[in-house]
Amino acid sequence: MPEEVGDRGFPMVVHPHDPETAWVFPMDGTDVWPRVSPSGRPAAYVTRDGGASWQRQDRGLPSEQAWWTVKRQAMCADTEQQVGLYFGTTSGEVWASSDEGESFACIGRHLPHVYAVTCATDP
Repeated sequence: MPEEVGDRGFPMVVHPHDPETAWVFPMDGTDVWPRVSPSGRPAAYVTRDGGASWQRQDRGLPSEQAWWTVKRQAMCADTEQQVGLYFGTTSGEVWASSDEGESFACIGRHLPHVYAVTCATDP
C-alpha cells in the first residue's frame, strides 16, 4: 500500500472477476491509536494492477474523526458485474458501495460491534 497509509490492513477482498484487482481497508498500527482508520479518515484502497499501485476510495465516508476498526472478516464483495463492496465497523455501522468502491453509503447504524459481513446476491 502507499507509504503514507502504512502496511496494515485487516480486511482484503479480491475482485471476483479480475485477480489483479483487490481492495484493502487499512488500519493505523502506531502506538497512539492502534488498529483504527489512519488519522481518523477511513478509506478503502484499490489496486487494479496486482498491488503495483493503489488508489484511495473515500467518497461518502466521513472525512474526519472516524476512528473505526474494520475486522478481518468484516469486508466482502458480491459477484455482480459491477462489484458491490460491504464492510462493518466496531462502532456499529455497515457501509456499502454498489460501484466498486467509487462511493459508499451507510446502510446500518447503531448496531453492536460488527465482526463479520457477508453478502448474497439473487441469481
